[in-house]
Order: sequence, then C-alpha cells, then structure tokens
Amino acid sequence: MSDYCEAAVRKGFEEIAFTDHLTVFPNGSSSTGSLDWLRLESYVEEARMVSEKYGGKLTVRLGLEVDYIPGNEKILEDMLDSYDFDFLMGSVHFVGGICIDSPSHRILVEKEIGKNGFNKFYSAYMRLVGKAVETGLFNVVSHIDIVRIWGFTPSDGFLDEQNVLRLVKQHGMCIEVSSRGLRQPVNSIYPSQRIMRKTRELEISLTVGTDAHSVEEIDYAYDSLINYVKAFGYDSIATISKRRIMERKFE
Repeated sequence: MSDYCEAAVRKGFEEIAFTDHLTVFPNGSSSTGSLDWLRLESYVEEARMVSEKYGGKLTVRLGLEVDYIPGNEKILEDMLDSYDFDFLMGSVHFVGGICIDSPSHRILVEKEIGKNGFNKFYSAYMRLVGKAVETGLFNVVSHIDIVRIWGFTPSDGFLDEQNVLRLVKQHGMCIEVSSRGLRQPVNSIYPSQRIMRKTRELEISLTVGTDAHSVEEIDYAYDSLINYVKAFGYDSIATISKRRIMERKFE
C-alpha cells in the first residue's frame, strides 16, 4: 500500500482508495484471485498504518470490492461487519458458475453466448447485479457492465439496466466509472453511454476508479474518466467516508 501512496502523492492526488478484491463462495471458500478473508485483519491494519504515515499529504480510504454470489449474503455480512470500512463495492463476476472476466473462462462465456445470444446472458448478469444491490451490503456498484469485457454489446437489456439503476437510487448507492475496460478487449470505459444517460437522469452519484492492479496503473486514463463524467452533465464526483457519500465539485 505504501508504494501506491507514494505514487499517488507524486502524481498530485489528494485521495486514494484501496479496494482489494474479496470473493467468498457460499461454502466459505475463496477464489484464487481473491484476498484471503483470513487476512482481512492485516489488510485493515496496513491501511491504518499508511493512513497515519501519509496524513496531511494524502487521504486514504479503506474499501473492498466484494463479489456477490447468490447464497453468500450471510457469510459476507458476518465477515464484513467486524471492520470499519469507508465503503464496500459490490460486483458480479460469476454467472451460472462462469467467471465472466477470467481469460480461462472466456471460451465458456463465448459458448454460452453462441448458444443463447448475448442479450440473454446480459439479462442474467444484470439480474444478479440487482440482487447484489438489494442485499444492502454495498455502497458502490463496481464496473456495472463488465459483462461486456470481451467486446459484446447488448441490443436489448435497457429495462434490466433501468431496474438495477432504480434499485441503486433507492438504496442511496453510487455507480463506479472505471477505466479498466480501456485495458480490456471491450476497449471502453464502464459503464456504457446508455447506462450513463439513465444514471444522470436518476441523479445517481458517481465515483471514479482506475481499478489499478499495479502501481503504474493508479492514474490510468484518469483524465478520460473525468471528461467522460463531465460529458453527461456531472459537475462533481462522490467520495465516501465511513459509509457516508460526499460530493466533491470539479475545480
């Protein structure tokens, strides 16, 4: 974490949020790409230490990106309530047992789409996102349409998106605008312009993130993210502390 903070200060950022990825299946096991839930204590402690170290130079927010998988709600609630996170991001990466953004599962995604079409796959994904929102566990929906990762675009699904966004509004949550997609085959910012227009219409707050998996990526296409947000009429982005959303105006 210290390396990321050093880079953030050097690049002129005033705030950074750590959102390591936590995947816990209903049986209590984790995926190989997940933070080990047994190490949550040390993760939280490291964030506290860098927050103290960089106090006055950089605001450090403690978060997690947490996978929603039907049936894991209770185990997540019990696990996460023990820690004082600034915010939790809810994400969906598994549809019918397929990890939608894993290169090793790409062939399974494409096989499913070839059999039933992308619209059906997209709807199944969006229904899971809606269920994640309804748990009330999360403050932010992370890369809401990452299901487009391999370059697919839905010709339908507008009603599914609307249903999810209305739930987001109802629960007082934010939507993440992420540059991760610019590093992936879809080559576009998440979410799509169609979702962004509805997000703006419903006056849903936005966070921005680069989903950095390395120090070099902490500001990946950051200016593009801000310009994308502004293009839809937003004059601020949300920052979250102790689960409270605050709007920060653009300078």
